[in-house]
Amino acid sequence: MGTYQSNGDKILQAVITDEQLMKSYDYNPDDYSSLSDALDSDNVIIQAIARIISRNEQDATEKEIYNEVSNYLKSSI
Repeated sequence: MGTYQSNGDKILQAVITDEQLMKSYDYNPDDYSSLSDALDSDNVIIQAIARIISRNEQDATEKEIYNEVSNYLKSSI
C-alpha cells in the first residue's frame, strides 16, 4: 500500500481494505495502489468503486455518478 498520491488514493485504500469486501470479491488491495490502477482494473467491483471516487473528485453530481456506475455495471456484469 505505499505512499498515497491524492485524497482519492486514500479513499480507495480505505474502501478496498475492508475485510468483508475483500472476502466477498476475492481481490488483493495491494494490487491497487492508486486510483488510476483501480480504474484500469479488470475487476468490476474495484473499477466501480474507483469510478465513484474519481467522479466525486471531479465534482460530478450524485445523479451523474449513479448513472455512470449503473450503466457500467449493467454492461459489465
